[in-house]
Amino acid sequence: MAETASAAEQRLAAPEQRGSLHVADKVVVAIARAAALGVPGVAPASATSGLISSAIGRDLPRASAKVAGSRARLEIEVASVWPHPAARVAADVRQAVTSQLARLAAVQADAVSVTVDAVVRTSAPERERVR
Repeated sequence: MAETASAAEQRLAAPEQRGSLHVADKVVVAIARAAALGVPGVAPASATSGLISSAIGRDLPRASAKVAGSRARLEIEVASVWPHPAARVAADVRQAVTSQLARLAAVQADAVSVTVDAVVRTSAPERERVR
């Protein structure tokens, strides 16, 4: 005979006693990079391929994170598409990263430091893609 849902729920431990979740630093970095790329005015990696940083294998956007439990501190470097205001791009990246980390990984970003390392011009199709 099938067990009823309420009987199964009664046997389960309380949610806070069922285990824990550890989100690795590299997962936080991947979420941060993806969130940054979704911000209008952030140049895609293909637009930064001619920069010196790209020549030495350091494509933009680039991110690093220090994660402790469910809290993180991040540093993110991006290239901005001209003529987007760098301050606006940085603020939008900070907001997007904070929001996506909370939504996708239940990680609270205590600090998100965003540096606009370069300003690039892109072709019309790339410019439309980042808007």
